[in-house]
Amino acid sequence: MRPLLLAAALSALAFAAQAAEPKINALRWLGSHNSYRPELDPAALAHQRHVMGERSRGVEYGHPPIKAQLDLGLRQLEFDPYADTAGGLYAGPYANDPDKLAIMKTPGAKVLHAPVVDNRTLCLRLSDCFAQVAAWSKAHPGHQPIVIFVNTKEEPFNNPAIPNPPLWTEADFAGIDADAIKAFGRDRIVTPDDVRGARATLRDGVTGGGWPTADSARGKVLLVLDANPRVEDAYRAGHPSLKGRVLFGLYAESEAEAAVFNIQDPRPEEARIKALVAQGFLVRTRSDADTTEARNHDLTRLDIAVRSGAQVISTDYYPGAPDPLGLKFVVRPSWFESDRRQTDTPRR
Repeated sequence: MRPLLLAAALSALAFAAQAAEPKINALRWLGSHNSYRPELDPAALAHQRHVMGERSRGVEYGHPPIKAQLDLGLRQLEFDPYADTAGGLYAGPYANDPDKLAIMKTPGAKVLHAPVVDNRTLCLRLSDCFAQVAAWSKAHPGHQPIVIFVNTKEEPFNNPAIPNPPLWTEADFAGIDADAIKAFGRDRIVTPDDVRGARATLRDGVTGGGWPTADSARGKVLLVLDANPRVEDAYRAGHPSLKGRVLFGLYAESEAEAAVFNIQDPRPEEARIKALVAQGFLVRTRSDADTTEARNHDLTRLDIAVRSGAQVISTDYYPGAPDPLGLKFVVRPSWFESDRRQTDTPRR
């Protein structure tokens, strides 16, 4: 074969091999919901029921340390931060713990489910949560990319015993971006800029094959701002297609910033999830919520979540999760163990 023809043939084969490499939107993740909520031992459960009353029923679950969750094979996590620009807003419950009190008085987002009534957490600051994930990631460099949802809170409580949280500002957003870069390093984060590339919009990048390959994303994280519409709009203000931002967001399918969708209940949305996944979008859904499926031993929601093709499924009852109520309910998608072995082992 002539040299030019040989070179062309080899180039074509290389291109075909590259094109066949799976992108990360072809992966599947099992993750934890409210990953920062600690395991509920009997004393903690009794206290929670005393403080929260009937509302306790929906949150009677908990998780082991972040490292342990990742060791169990989870590759999606969720943290709920409240803005605390100057520091100290949520320090009250730690008045008798000097070390934690000092941390809570520092500026920066704090992670908790609800001030006063449900403040137990595995990591006090969002930066601490990131640091724990980063430490595990550095110790396991070949891991499947970890997806982290950052579920910002700012809604008022309308309860005189609970102070209404402040609204998130540009300074707070910059703080999240900076905390992520400090923890992981820019080169270990899949960002909107990476996916958009030279295309006009992030949406074009997502639907045009711009997600990185699964192999190139090993050892990295992908962060998603999971927020109300006001926060999502504020985060993209001045950053069209999230240019320069670190986190993806939740935007309508027609928007330039569309990339990730958070569809909590797959049962009424199965067809929509399938359509979004087919276009290249990343979709997260939940196999259970509020302990309802666990108490009823109902796997219907999980079955629909799997059938929908949603890449990310969050649960409170993954294999190895604590079982404070003794329900013996486990969410184990058929692909979980095999995917974990395949995606966490670097190719040779």
